[in-house]
Amino acid sequence: MSPRSPATAGGSATTISSTTADDTTQPQIPLIDFHQPPYILRQQLFAACSSWGFFQLINHDIPSPLLSQFREAMSQFFSLPYETKLKLKRNANNARGYFDDELTKRRRDWKECLDVGVPGSREWSARDDADCNSCLDGKNRFPAEDECPKFRDVVVRYFEECARLSNELAVLMAGALGVEDGMQQEMGLVTRMVNDHTSYLRMNHYPPCNIRKDGETEEEDGEGETNTTEKNPQEPPPLGISPHRDAGFLTVLLQDDDCHSLQVARFEDEDHRDGNADCWVTVHPVPGAVTINTGDMAMIWSNGRFRAPLHRVLTDPTKERYSAPFFYNPGYNELISPLPCCCRDLTATMTVATSTAGYDSNSTGMDDLEPTKYQPCLWGYFRAVRFAGDLTDLGVEIQTSHYKVDAKSFGEKGDQDDKKIGKEKTSSSSKPMSHVEKQMIFLKSVDFGEAFDVDKYRDILQL
Repeated sequence: MSPRSPATAGGSATTISSTTADDTTQPQIPLIDFHQPPYILRQQLFAACSSWGFFQLINHDIPSPLLSQFREAMSQFFSLPYETKLKLKRNANNARGYFDDELTKRRRDWKECLDVGVPGSREWSARDDADCNSCLDGKNRFPAEDECPKFRDVVVRYFEECARLSNELAVLMAGALGVEDGMQQEMGLVTRMVNDHTSYLRMNHYPPCNIRKDGETEEEDGEGETNTTEKNPQEPPPLGISPHRDAGFLTVLLQDDDCHSLQVARFEDEDHRDGNADCWVTVHPVPGAVTINTGDMAMIWSNGRFRAPLHRVLTDPTKERYSAPFFYNPGYNELISPLPCCCRDLTATMTVATSTAGYDSNSTGMDDLEPTKYQPCLWGYFRAVRFAGDLTDLGVEIQTSHYKVDAKSFGEKGDQDDKKIGKEKTSSSSKPMSHVEKQMIFLKSVDFGEAFDVDKYRDILQL
């Protein structure tokens, strides 16, 4: 089957061997055609999200001319003089803007980026620096029109297309878990995200990274000059982005067709993320497709039925690479909890959408439920801690594992019954307070209409 052929009508997502791009036999993530009946899409989405956590999507209805314009706009922006880009640099009081010093897993990434998010007013027509556009992530910072003509217009149009696609995918993902349109409580998160999502679009530029035999690293700066940096020969080669999971609900990724640097882990244990290279699968982009992956919030929401996979980006010694992940995120004040229909202890029986001919509940594994695995997670807090970790090394990590229903999720082992969400720690123990507890302290003090300030909330984050 050709890489661009639609998935078969039988309900199984097309899987493409990487022999279409490189002479290898490594398996590839599923390819899904968005122009299929909803019941087939639900089956394919469940299979992809519960196994790989990644898939490529064709016929997504983002206009091809807009994709080309957006790619050109990215190239145009990153070609600006470095001093011009630095005027837009993000800081501890504003998560949006330009940066080239991000930390992932407390390790600096080999890239430069520009982050743009939904305005606080949710109106793109308002001035970016207007007070009404302030939110937890800050305010957008675009280059001046004379510096980068039509850049803002193209980015905004692409942003809204990604939001539209994400809304549609979220509804289908809910259906894949057995949630029907009439189940208002279960559809609550998906319904609210349509109007309350706090998504942002990241534009990435990965310069070539050449590790010389003398242990030094060569890269081009923003002016096209080559800089040489000393490197500890015992350190591993730099990565475009270190292994990580996306924090939000889902990600829509646009990447270059001819530079294959994104890799997905086929394992769950982060302790082995730099181990055997055979455990990492390179994603080979299908022309015209976007790459979708599920994030931490979708994993909690699905009670672990959907996988939020580790992934990383390699550097390339000769090629530069552009990519643009759109992070579809819940509202800041949203407490993400596992769906009752995904938890054995919350529902004895499941109502599965059976009214649509051809929808087979057994294909989604509906009979294989587990007890509730996660405690509620406040998205605004989770996002704030992740941003603080990206910006500076606070020594504070946050992962979905911190929200698991077990003793490790709490301040002290064995006292789960006394630890209610929102109850501050009164023990004299020197052990750090859990994120489940800290998030409720954070909620009482934060104003989501104001930009997050790392220094202002440092004491809470480091409790």
